[in-house]
Amino acid sequence: MAPPPHLPVQCSKTKTLQGFGSLLGYLPFLLTLLIGGGIVICYCMAVAYGHVEAAFPYISDTGTFPPESCVFTLFLNCAAVVALAIFTLKYLHVVQYNRQCSPAVTRINTAALITGYIAAFGIMVVGAFQETNVLAVHVAGAMMAFIGGTVYMFLIASLGFRQDVNFGVDERQYAKARLAMAILSAVSFIIMIICTREAFAMWYSQHIDDDRKPQLWNKNDKGYNVHLVATAFEWVMALDLLAFLMTFSQELHIIQLQVVLVRHTHSSILSSPAASANSQHTTQDVLIDTDNELCES
Repeated sequence: MAPPPHLPVQCSKTKTLQGFGSLLGYLPFLLTLLIGGGIVICYCMAVAYGHVEAAFPYISDTGTFPPESCVFTLFLNCAAVVALAIFTLKYLHVVQYNRQCSPAVTRINTAALITGYIAAFGIMVVGAFQETNVLAVHVAGAMMAFIGGTVYMFLIASLGFRQDVNFGVDERQYAKARLAMAILSAVSFIIMIICTREAFAMWYSQHIDDDRKPQLWNKNDKGYNVHLVATAFEWVMALDLLAFLMTFSQELHIIQLQVVLVRHTHSSILSSPAASANSQHTTQDVLIDTDNELCES
């Protein structure tokens, strides 16, 4: 006789792990520490080893050559993981408090999650592919990080202006500040791209016949002032994004994360259709009723 499609499930006493709620509010601070601290450490190492000039190098230049490139990759990968956690928690937070089930909020929230993931993946790519090794992939990662991050900022800012959703905190008080940060990021990105193209055009017109590395750009090189403008706005973009994510701290503080552990054991195979049906209902009860202290088959 063929075994029935459903097996009866018994579960032991449910164990609940709580206490993570208030700690989630510190994730933006951890992200700032990883990115900010990592860049500062790499910058000091790069300057000490003579790999970059001290005056406003590109962020990527501080992690191009070993040994600072190893530290750069490590910190950026850790930061990307934390960023993924923040983006996911923010998405779930909006889902939880979207009590009116607004389709517009759902679409914006989903788009924000996707662009956030793209930005986090871009951070990993920037850390893994140095500009002196695989320039095209490095630039693609930087575009994903900056463009994805900027679009994410606009999408999240737009949620704060919606009057039909209560997110547990008054996000409207953050909406204008977040929109201003998003605009600053977009303007900084445009200026950085324009100035970078102009600066490198002047650089290569002067150094086309030598092996001089652009990481050692100094005031005697053509396009130096334009180069400084480009790098300064790149730093502004990075700091602006970190400041934006820091505004999530209060929202993440109110989230209570609960992990429920349930041990399942399969009993003997039942032959009757009625018993199989009862087993199916029992399995569903175990999966749904996770708040009970004791699950019974």
